[in-house]
Amino acid sequence: MKVAEKVLDVLGKPINFDVLLASLLTSLALLMTNFLSEKYLVRFHLEKFLNNYNSYILLVFFVSLFLIVIHFGSKKRKEKNDKAFSEFLKKQQDDLFQDEDALAILSELYKYHPRAVNLPMYNQEVLLLQQFQLIQRLLVKLLF
Repeated sequence: MKVAEKVLDVLGKPINFDVLLASLLTSLALLMTNFLSEKYLVRFHLEKFLNNYNSYILLVFFVSLFLIVIHFGSKKRKEKNDKAFSEFLKKQQDDLFQDEDALAILSELYKYHPRAVNLPMYNQEVLLLQQFQLIQRLLVKLLF
């Protein structure tokens, strides 16, 4: 399973996608030359090339088409998972706003807004507020 994920990661990069798209379009254009009449193939000196390499061109076409379909499928799946996670995070944030202790912490923070407020570091509500990105920890290292 990890090998398939790594292959999809490599193919998912925009540069590799552009290479795949270029190989698909090039092989498609070369395959379309099979439908030209004999006199045009002779004029463009393509008859020998197509006789020797037509099977390879067809293989490159199908492989690149298959990889592009996989790329779009994985991209759609990632977008769907990101959307589901975003909805889950928003729901958790909304549920956290119903918690009285969390609201008290947030009201204290907004009361002293420009300045930092010392909160208990291991308090469950403080940890939940940090986890759901409603507050952030300010780490300051003083050098003397």
